[in-house]
Amino acid sequence: MERRMAQVIRLPDNFIGKADREKLESFGAHVIVHGRATRWHWAKDIGGGDIFEIYKAGPKEMLIVRIRRDRPRDVFRAEDASGGLVAAGTLEHVMAVLERQ
Repeated sequence: MERRMAQVIRLPDNFIGKADREKLESFGAHVIVHGRATRWHWAKDIGGGDIFEIYKAGPKEMLIVRIRRDRPRDVFRAEDASGGLVAAGTLEHVMAVLERQ
């Protein structure tokens, strides 16, 4: 009798799914169109998790905000360039807070 085992795939703790990636990219385009940023970028943390970053250019380009998912707490977190918490909650809540700034 042949035994087959299902392959187990371990996702990073803050994996961001396709639908949420599309929402974040749309939000990034929105802030660029309104002149509050000049580009967005996908990055990875040390554990391989997704991080969405928004930048503003000037004499020296600077990071405005970094958005990541905290899967254990089931929230998204927006952090400023120094790592300070700007907003936490559902993705829609985080984007709404950032929109008001």
